[in-house]
Amino acid sequence: MSPRPRTDPSAQTRKRILDTAERLFGERGVAAVSLRDINRSAGISQGVLHYHFGGRDALVEAILERWLPSINAERTRMYEALLASGRAPSRRDVVEIVCLPLARLALGRQPAGRRFLRCLGQLHREHNPVRAVVSDRHIDVPILEMLQTLAPTAPGARIEWYLGMIMNVIHATLCDVGREGQPWQLALIAEPMDPAEQVQALVDFICEGVVGLTAALETAHEPATAKVRRDEGRVEAAQEPGNRSLRNPAFQPPSTGYSEPVQ
Repeated sequence: MSPRPRTDPSAQTRKRILDTAERLFGERGVAAVSLRDINRSAGISQGVLHYHFGGRDALVEAILERWLPSINAERTRMYEALLASGRAPSRRDVVEIVCLPLARLALGRQPAGRRFLRCLGQLHREHNPVRAVVSDRHIDVPILEMLQTLAPTAPGARIEWYLGMIMNVIHATLCDVGREGQPWQLALIAEPMDPAEQVQALVDFICEGVVGLTAALETAHEPATAKVRRDEGRVEAAQEPGNRSLRNPAFQPPSTGYSEPVQ
């Protein structure tokens, strides 16, 4: 009988700290969790966490480093396959490269994958500086550049802002895909969808959003003559019978820095 492989107690302790921090960060947000909270929940003394990680920033970095390399590797494989096909990236290509590696993580590594996505979503929403540095280290796919090709006249800063909104939707949705009892899933009772179908619905939703966003960007930064022609077309459309939304003087887009909300 072969001897049972030995486990490294130090490695097991390190994993327990990472799992605990990842869960607490995802539940409360990184800023709301103290190192003492992590120590208490992991059942370790205060000095153990400092021995393994030194502090909060190193802990966040370690959480990201155990997941992001594999995510980036899958995105790179998808991007290289797209390049090999010889065709220009479509909206769906860009969305799938961004979304599907995270979706496979959520569905294939339960519950750990969803736990990480909740933590990643919190780091993203809090604009955590460690997340930004580590993410840049593991981005080999020119996602922003591909989005820029879909709206070539739009400023890069606006493209980056819209990508941030897309990532918020992806994180918030995927961390709950396959979990029963979520309020938003009550709508699926009448027309059930398995987790894979929910992922495809998410991709479809974001693709439609990208269509609207890129169209709005192109419209906002098109030449003045084109704007005049477009506005003249809107006036003609408003005069057509049945076009109530354009003729309604109470209908105004919100004045909050974007033309209209994306549903």
